[in-house]
Amino acid sequence: MDYLILVNKENPLYTNLKLDLIKVGKNHDNEYVYMEKLAGLSLMRMLDDVNKLFPFEKVVVNSGYRSISKQEEILKYYLEKEGSKAYERVALPKTSEHHTGLAIDVSVIKNGIYIEDPTGIEESLKWLYENAYKYGFILRYPLGKESICGYMYEPWHFRYIGFSKLAFEMKKNNLTLEEYVLEKNKSLQ
Repeated sequence: MDYLILVNKENPLYTNLKLDLIKVGKNHDNEYVYMEKLAGLSLMRMLDDVNKLFPFEKVVVNSGYRSISKQEEILKYYLEKEGSKAYERVALPKTSEHHTGLAIDVSVIKNGIYIEDPTGIEESLKWLYENAYKYGFILRYPLGKESICGYMYEPWHFRYIGFSKLAFEMKKNNLTLEEYVLEKNKSLQ
């Protein structure tokens, strides 16, 4: 598995990936959430650690691996709900990194109240943002990088890149996956 695969609006997924998926929990709708095996194992360790630190602000899985047909359903739902603004928040089918099994959307249960789209001011999410690299994750759509990533700030969306050292370097240098891949490709030329 190429953990640095870049899937976005400019880099659609043209091939079906052979994924080894595992269950990482159930979402608020009581549906199983899946991730690629190594990403899922790292996620479960990360969530165990954050939830020990913040027992009254529990981080839970919301959405992981998505098929192309599931992405079509999600897009249709948000288009009906938000109109064309949905394109700022929902990827077109084949352009969502959820198809890779490496992306996870989390939610927060704070004092028993389910928050589907947390704001990023939650203490548990602040901790994740500061420590996700230790588990090989980055915050995928950070604040201030909307024009680079093509999506609004999503404090709930983390991406497994497989290497904690690389994730730390990307965080330290404030690099998105797009910026890292572009920089890497320039150095190869």
